[in-house]
Amino acid sequence: MALSVLSLSLTAFGCSNSVKGFQSDLASQIEKVDKASKEIDYLSKDDQATLQKELKRAKEIGTSTSKSQLTDETSKLKSILKPLKEKSKSVSDDVAAMTQLEKNVAIDQANKKSLDKLISESHDFSNYNAFYTSCQTVLSKGRTQVVDTVKNQATETIKSPYIQQSDKSNLVSLLDKVKKSKDVSDAFTYIDDLQSQTSKVIENTKANEAKQKAAQAKAEADKKAAEQAAQAKAEADKKAAEQAAQAKAEAEQKAAEQAAQAKAEADKKAAEQAAQAAQAAQVADSGNINTTARDKWAIQDGYTWQTRKGHSHIIHPGGSLPAGYHWQVQ
Repeated sequence: MALSVLSLSLTAFGCSNSVKGFQSDLASQIEKVDKASKEIDYLSKDDQATLQKELKRAKEIGTSTSKSQLTDETSKLKSILKPLKEKSKSVSDDVAAMTQLEKNVAIDQANKKSLDKLISESHDFSNYNAFYTSCQTVLSKGRTQVVDTVKNQATETIKSPYIQQSDKSNLVSLLDKVKKSKDVSDAFTYIDDLQSQTSKVIENTKANEAKQKAAQAKAEADKKAAEQAAQAKAEADKKAAEQAAQAKAEAEQKAAEQAAQAKAEADKKAAEQAAQAAQAAQVADSGNINTTARDKWAIQDGYTWQTRKGHSHIIHPGGSLPAGYHWQVQ
C-alpha cells in the first residue's frame, strides 16, 4: 500500500516538471499578458512593439523542449506588465492633470492649445519618455501661467478700497503660502483655494462697493436736496421780502396819493368855501345898498314896523344901510 502511494506521488511530480507542463505554463502566461495588455489604457507605440515582439518570441520558445528557456520566458512575461502598467498610470495621471488644468478659467489660449494637443495624442504617442517629458513641460508651463494669473488677480483684488478686512486677511494668507512655495507644483496645490477665495472676495467686494456707492449716492442726493430746499427757501424768502417791500411801497404810494388827493380835495373845498364866503360877503355887501329905484325904510335892529317910530330912517336909492339896521320887508 505504501509503495503504491509513493509511486503515484512520483508520477504526479514527474508530470508537473515535464517539458509539456512548462510549455503549458508559458502558453497560459502568454494568454494572460496578451489579454492584460489590451486593457492597458496608455501604451506607447514603442512599448506596444516591444510587447508584441516579446509575445512572438515567447510563442516561439513555447515549442522549445528546454525547461530553462521555458521557465525563464515565463518569468520574464510575468514581470513585463508591471512597468507598462506603471507607465500607463503615469500617463493617466498626467492626462487627468492636463484635463483639469485645461478647464481652469485662468488658463490662456496658447497653453490650452498645448494641453489639448497632448491629451489628444495620449492614446497615440511613440515614445513614453518623450511623451512624459512633454507632459511635464506643458503642465509646468500651464501651471506657472495659472499661478501667476491667479496671484495677480488676488493681488489686484486686495488693493480694492472696497474689500472687507476679513476677506483681505484670508487672501493675504493664501497668497503668502503660494509665494513661499518651493516650486510651481507646490504652489499649484494652493491655487484652487486661492482662486475660489478670490472669486468669492471679488463678489463680496463688488457688493460692498455697490453698497458704499449707493450710500454715497444717497448722501449726495440728500445733500443736493437739502441745498435745493435751502436755495428754494432763500428764493422764496427773497421773493416774499420783495413782495412785502413792493406791497409796502405800493401801500405807501397809495396812502401818499390818497393823502395828496384828500389834501387837494380839502384845498379845493376850502378854496370853494372861501370863494363862496367871498361871494356871500360880496352878496352881503351888495345887500347893504339900496339898489332899487325907490326909497326903502331902514329899521333899527330889535324893532319892528309897528315900533319903528324914532328908530327908523328912509334910505333913498343908492343909499347905504346903517350899521345896526335892517331893511323893512314890505
